Amino acid sequence: MSKNVVICCDGTGNEVKAELSNVLKLYRVMSKNAAQCVYYQPGIGTIGQHNAWQQLRQKVRGWFELATGFGLDKDILCAYRFLCENYAQGDKVWLFGFSRGAYTVRVLAAMVNMIGLLNKDQLNLAEYALAAYKRASLSNEPPHQSKQPSSALADAWHFSRVAGTRMIQIEFIGVWDTVSSILIPKKFGLLLDVEKLLYTQKNPIVKCFRQAIAIDERRRMFRLHHWLDPQSFRAKPFRPESDITQDVKQVWFAGVHADIGGGYPETESGLSKFPLAWMIEEARSYGLLVNQANINQMVFGKPRQGSKYRYAAPDEMAEIHRSLTLSWIPLEWLPKKVKAREWRERRDWLGWYLPRGEPRLIPEGALIHQSVERRMAASDYRPVNLPQRYEWVDPGKTL
Repeated sequence: MSKNVVICCDGTGNEVKAELSNVLKLYRVMSKNAAQCVYYQPGIGTIGQHNAWQQLRQKVRGWFELATGFGLDKDILCAYRFLCENYAQGDKVWLFGFSRGAYTVRVLAAMVNMIGLLNKDQLNLAEYALAAYKRASLSNEPPHQSKQPSSALADAWHFSRVAGTRMIQIEFIGVWDTVSSILIPKKFGLLLDVEKLLYTQKNPIVKCFRQAIAIDERRRMFRLHHWLDPQSFRAKPFRPESDITQDVKQVWFAGVHADIGGGYPETESGLSKFPLAWMIEEARSYGLLVNQANINQMVFGKPRQGSKYRYAAPDEMAEIHRSLTLSWIPLEWLPKKVKAREWRERRDWLGWYLPRGEPRLIPEGALIHQSVERRMAASDYRPVNLPQRYEWVDPGKTL
């Protein structure tokens, strides 16, 4: 009997604590039984020590991880091993994530596309599989632009054939506000560059992709990692004639990064309930198994008999938090290459510009959630980055 194999990777600094992220809330409302096995991975930069000195050491390390994404490989490998151990032919694979956890699951899907799944008795090769994928990514132009694959790309494909990996499909990727500002040393280690990995924006093994995006996030280290739309889903591996249009929806919501993916105190989480409810509805329509009583309590804030816990209800008028705080402002005054500029009102000089809290660029024809429309109708909320043409997304039926 086939089952759902679900992997949830949390955002930067998020772990199992009182302030629940949307990934953790989703994990809580999922059914966990023989028909659906679920994995949860705390976020990059998570602090998990209790001793005072250990906490200080972990906090310093955490800041470094938040800035660079250091530790991402460990999270990818843990999730990859879980998938290799639990996947059986016919199963459906679901990947969910927030922030850099969203990037983690997108890299995981990309690695599976290039390398495949190792058999259980070959998991000692997992690190080699990830290394082969990253070498191919960092040393080669995209395969579809290259007539002759580089040696690194050829090596990755050769590794896959020799290991006899299993080629699978990803049923559903659901992410909240993907960011990927992962810094790596350039050649000779003299400068840092942003890591760019293959298939994290375009992946033919993904059947359905959903992303909830923050309208009001402005920090330079939290730029959106886009998913290309339209693109194709290959229903049968190695059979281009089986290609169909990939099911993609990317919807914009009012708020900053953690207003979309959660993590603020529950009393301040009214905005984050809209992208959570939307994601649950989208996933459930594809076959994700969820517990309605838990949804009523944790998502819609309905009291539950016998429970002492109280959860906020969705509130389009809830406060939009300020993420660009004093500690982040100095980074906004460091020059950035003009080719990365999104907001044209930021002037450039000799190929560089100062971000200074640069708004995100919302493309023409974007999907905007109706909670934004209601907020605009009831207040003076007018995002400067709303395009001239956009489409309101009907939240649909109540879960």
